[in-house]
Formats: sequence, structure tokens, C-alpha cells
Amino acid sequence: MPKRSTDLRKISSFQFGANICINSADAFRKKLEREYFAEVNIGDVNESGQTSNLVVEFQSNFSLVEFLHQIQEKNIGKINRTNKEDFHDLSVSEALDLFRAQNAQVIDLEEINLLFNDCEITIKKIYPNSIEDQLGNIYYMLAKHYEYYSYNGRRLPSEIFIPVFEENLEKNFKPESYIEESASSKRDYFNFWGIYFSHNDGAVIYDLNKRSIISGDLYTLG
Repeated sequence: MPKRSTDLRKISSFQFGANICINSADAFRKKLEREYFAEVNIGDVNESGQTSNLVVEFQSNFSLVEFLHQIQEKNIGKINRTNKEDFHDLSVSEALDLFRAQNAQVIDLEEINLLFNDCEITIKKIYPNSIEDQLGNIYYMLAKHYEYYSYNGRRLPSEIFIPVFEENLEKNFKPESYIEESASSKRDYFNFWGIYFSHNDGAVIYDLNKRSIISGDLYTLG
């Protein structure tokens, strides 16, 4: 079956505009900066006026492992544990709730970029409100799988893309469409991640179920 590989960095590239025409955008940005101890940039990829699909970039002075430790110690964000392995980032949800209350249009997160001093992580939307819904769980899984995708800290990825999918061309998948929300689609964040170990290397796949790097072609949504 034919497959084609994708440069994930081209898919996820976004230029932040000087202006974003949404009420209280600056208050939203500052609240996230306080919660995450990071510089935050915001862009809107939707120009229709009826919806705003935000790209939010966090520029942090932490390393990835320092950030995950601070999350676990509850020094960053407000991670609420609802059951054994279900975590919710209340800080992002609260900031979005206040932001939405000041605007008539639908507001959602299209993409989050976490820029640490040793690694960059891109998280893509796969269904409505998917990032808000699953961000706490993504942090949990980044910590849980750290020793596997970093080879016990000996080879840290320079970039991680969450999630990625194996591409079946016969299904004629359209990258701009989203998966219908379901228990299965929620798990899609925790099947495969795309990883670059160097800016000069090609992408590889980290299989969370096998806890190992595997070969294969992949793509992201959007």
C-alpha cells in the first residue's frame, strides 16, 4: 500500500500576527503567562469572524523535564486529577472560559506550541475542544513515557508532535477535517507521536502502546 511521509514542521508552522481582533486577548495571554511562568504569543488561524481557532505559543525557560516536574509539584498550572489516569488542566480551561465570556464567536485551541530550552512540543487539535480536554493527560503521558522516548534521558528529542497518524491513502483522508469526538478519538492523542531527534534528521514515530520508536510514515491533522 503506498504511503508518503510528511515534514511535520511545515504542517505546524504558523506566523503570529501583530494584531488579534478578539476582545480580552491581552488578558487571556497575561493569565496564561502567570500560570505557566512563560512568555505567551497568540494567533488566530480563522478569519471568518464567527469562530476563532487559536494558536498559543509558550516560550519557557524550563527544560522539558523541569517543566514536567513543576507540573507534578503543582507549581505550574492547575492540574486536577479526576480519576486514576485522567487529568485536566484547569488553568487553561479557566482562562478560556473568561476569554469566551467576553466574545460572541466560538473560541477553540487549534494548536499549542511549548518551547522549552531543550525541546519543542506541538499539540494539534483533533476534535472540538480536544486540546483543552486532553492537555492535562498529555502532560501526564509526557512524564510517564519520558524514559522511553528520551532513551532514559540520553537522547532527548528536539521536537515532539502530538498526535500523528499513519496515513492510508485509500481512505482519502482530508487533513483539514477533524475526527468526530469519541472515546476512540480521545485515545488518538496517546497512540503515536512524531519525533525529531535533530533538526537535520527526519521524523520518527514513538508508539506509546509499545513504548518504543518504530518506523513508518505519518501525518498530522491540519
